[in-house]
Amino acid sequence: MSVQMESKERTVAAEERANGSALATAPAFEEHLPPGSRAPGLLQMRRWFSDPVSFMEGNRDRYGPIFRVRLGALKRCAMIADPAAAWQVLGGNPDVFRMGPTNRIFRPVLGDTSLFLLDGEEHRHHRRLMAPAFHRTGVRRYADLIEEIALRDLGEWPVGEPFPLQTAMRRITTESIVRIAIGVCRPDNDIEIRRLVPAMLKIAENPLALMPQFQREMGGRSPFGKVMEVTRQIDRILYEEIGIRRTLRPHERGNDVLSILATPQPHEDAFMTDREIRDEMLTLLIAGHETTANALSWTFERVLRHPVVHDRLLAELSNEDDTYVDAVVRETLRQRPILPVTARRLQEDMEVGDFAFPRGWTLMPAIFLIHQDPEVFPEPERFRPERFLEDPRPSARVWLPFGAGSRHCIGSHLAMLTIKTVIRTVLQRATVVAEGEDEPIVRNNMTLAPGRGTTVTVLGSRGTGARNRAPVPG
Repeated sequence: MSVQMESKERTVAAEERANGSALATAPAFEEHLPPGSRAPGLLQMRRWFSDPVSFMEGNRDRYGPIFRVRLGALKRCAMIADPAAAWQVLGGNPDVFRMGPTNRIFRPVLGDTSLFLLDGEEHRHHRRLMAPAFHRTGVRRYADLIEEIALRDLGEWPVGEPFPLQTAMRRITTESIVRIAIGVCRPDNDIEIRRLVPAMLKIAENPLALMPQFQREMGGRSPFGKVMEVTRQIDRILYEEIGIRRTLRPHERGNDVLSILATPQPHEDAFMTDREIRDEMLTLLIAGHETTANALSWTFERVLRHPVVHDRLLAELSNEDDTYVDAVVRETLRQRPILPVTARRLQEDMEVGDFAFPRGWTLMPAIFLIHQDPEVFPEPERFRPERFLEDPRPSARVWLPFGAGSRHCIGSHLAMLTIKTVIRTVLQRATVVAEGEDEPIVRNNMTLAPGRGTTVTVLGSRGTGARNRAPVPG
């Protein structure tokens, strides 16, 4: 052996001794993956889209709380229903557990600078710029607007005949989010944006609309092409409105989110480009519309089927304290979470729970399954808002309708305000009863929705002699 080689080996040995022999003793990463179905990815994806609840529950019952799935071309994927492991993903280092790559199918619609798609410092910067518009105290200024919109829609509801309440909730949330996000537009723009947002969501209900392998416009004939055509129409309105807000003097600006984001000047730290504002506005319009409408539909469906909850809620709605209505909404979102899962892409090898996943795996905390876990929420099948009034209350580590960690939904306070305001407005002024049995849980776009659209009947106005009580559950 040469003198040079001996000297080099002595140097390496000394370095290893100095740092605890880490180089010599650190074991190589060995993957240890969870069990899961071997069914083809396309078959599993079809089951996931057609009946997500049964798909998740069936896999959990067969393979345990952490299980592998194949969803189409996504073959390195695992769902996580173990609360501790799920929190490890949700509350972990956002530079390791990244959300942007899992949302890339939305890039053609939402753009490159949407919070949905950003990670790392870019995400932290954008979230910091947008946070003031969605602060808990700041969103309260929208309560009167939401109540006014709900009242106007309530006046159009049929009396004495069943109808799907979800349709009304979509109208209310669409108008609310447009007013909150964009404020007062040019009249023609206002009419168009309220037409275009629901139209886009309707087209996107087709599972093929945004799947990467089907993202071909085909002259506007494909589902993806139709989505992109509507997106371009929305873009025209948004860019025009952004330009208008840029020129307004301070006393001319409203409290809508667009006006807030368009206020800073280019030399200021809080300045966002037109494209950045466009991307965040489109994200807000789409994400804040369907999710809140479904949450409202489920809240009415749950309340109207539980007379004790209904009567207590009605008695307390006139109070300034909204503690009970808050508990009712939280229990609804516990039992009927709008998003069944969330997802993160691993940027390095990582042990999660009892398993070891290589870099590149997609880990999906299963919100629905965690919310139904009897060890986390005793008697999960019972609709019991009191669980959110008792000590200790469910923690943010297991109550996950808005996600958690650095990716906790920035619009959660606005969503809660909207749901509570609409519930209060309707129940104080109308006697409403649910029709039929409990609504089945179905997929609607990316969300879980009531299968019959929360079918209800309005019996009359409060104080008209109509039976002031919800029906007994079937």
